[in-house]
Amino acid sequence: MLRNRSPMRAAWMAVMVTATLFTGGTALAQDVIISPRSIVVNPLPGFDLQVWVDKDPSGRDAPTYNVGDSIRISVRPAADAYVYLFSIAADGEVVQVLPNRFDAAGGDNFVRANTTRTFPPSGARYAFNVAPPNGLAKVIAVASRRQLDVSALAGFRSEQDFATSSIGEDAFARALRIIVTPVPSADWVSATALYYVGTRPSVGAYGTLQVDSEPRRGEVYVDRTFVGYTPLSYGLRPGLYDVEVVAAGARASERVQIRPDRTTEVFLSLRPVVREGTATFTSSPSGADVYVDGRYLGTTNTGRVTFDVGSYQAEFRREGYVVERVRFDVRANADTRVSATLRALTGTLEIQANVGGARAFVNGREVGLVASGTGRLTVRDLAEGTYEVTLVAQGYRTVVQEVRIRAGQTTNVTLRQTRF
Repeated sequence: MLRNRSPMRAAWMAVMVTATLFTGGTALAQDVIISPRSIVVNPLPGFDLQVWVDKDPSGRDAPTYNVGDSIRISVRPAADAYVYLFSIAADGEVVQVLPNRFDAAGGDNFVRANTTRTFPPSGARYAFNVAPPNGLAKVIAVASRRQLDVSALAGFRSEQDFATSSIGEDAFARALRIIVTPVPSADWVSATALYYVGTRPSVGAYGTLQVDSEPRRGEVYVDRTFVGYTPLSYGLRPGLYDVEVVAAGARASERVQIRPDRTTEVFLSLRPVVREGTATFTSSPSGADVYVDGRYLGTTNTGRVTFDVGSYQAEFRREGYVVERVRFDVRANADTRVSATLRALTGTLEIQANVGGARAFVNGREVGLVASGTGRLTVRDLAEGTYEVTLVAQGYRTVVQEVRIRAGQTTNVTLRQTRF
């Protein structure tokens, strides 16, 4: 931008950034976001800021200027603040509009709350005129309750009245992000205006997503990427996007079409998030007592039991069986089947007999031969309970005796057979 009606290389479409301080939150400026338009956004500012150009006072369009047209830029903070204005041309050239060295109006960048400052001001001895290249350019406004060192963004050269640089918009956005990061989020805000130089393209480079919700101050995610809090205006390239808002244990989502140079408005009424699911408990054999994280629930097989979403541990307990532990997850609005196969607690039977080679049966099932010499036979892994033990040997009378097996113990039984 030059004085005395010299060309100013810039282009603008105003985007009003409207947000309120989240009074219960702790978000600071480290939440700074760079949007797809290389715009630095504070997702939770403490006050509002508007910037616009004379062809679009509403701040909702992307007006077109021809090379040589005059252009005026206006800015209005909602709180007392130091205001910084930058023009970024389509080729990335940066011109610092405010503060400047041309006159007193440009040298003082402290602006009172709800006061509109326009450049060039009325009666100024200079004008801003649009210069090549054609394309989309930006005016970026930053308002801060404290003064910022913006020398990394643009610098004064020799006798220039306006600071300039050629770092390009991507480098500009990264440098600005570094500058505002130490500033508390309540103390700064940014806004952007866009316009086209020359012929407006048939398909614009960006559209605007405007999101509001009930309740407000919801976290906004675009394709699962956090972009700020409601109410929010956010620039995106044309296309389909999944927009989700989350607040106070509730959420809502919508798939939206962003159209070039247009504002797509989305209002979402947030619904409580389903935070419960159910679980059904079964066991083989059934009849096991079920405990979840130490709390008794009932006896298998159970019906559906409601839980908060999360991870749990179930214990299945049945007399005569090993306690089985099963970890399970409860999912929102879904039933989880939790099952266990119980292993019987076992004991050992020690048979002492007087006939070596006698065949031994337990409940009718042959379990081995009595050893010659020692006259012993050991039968392991018998579930707790009462059994019928039978010894059969040729030339000897069959002996039958009932024994009680206890889990974890060895039961000794002595059986004597006599000859026929």
